[in-house]
Amino acid sequence: MNTWLVLLGVGVGTYCFRVAMFVLVGDRQLPAWTDRPLAFVGPAAIGALVGGMLFTSHGRFDAVGLAELASVAAAFVTVRRTGDVAKGLMVAFPILWLLTAANL
Repeated sequence: MNTWLVLLGVGVGTYCFRVAMFVLVGDRQLPAWTDRPLAFVGPAAIGALVGGMLFTSHGRFDAVGLAELASVAAAFVTVRRTGDVAKGLMVAFPILWLLTAANL
């Protein structure tokens, strides 16, 4: 029972922490100087996630598999041509799933 109370407390705490930005800043206009840095948040987050997926396995540096490399390359080309990250993900995930299922 004690474990569940801790999990519930952590869940409520993280929810409050995340929603605080929307409550405190949601109705205000951000300064103009914040626009440019905020434009890099999405690409930086995706780069960190993809880099972690590609170059590490169980906390250690690992070789890149063909399925992962092909899906990242397809996503890169798609995003560069369309400018839409969602389309890049829609192209990359099926390639990753198919090549992983084929054990490549």
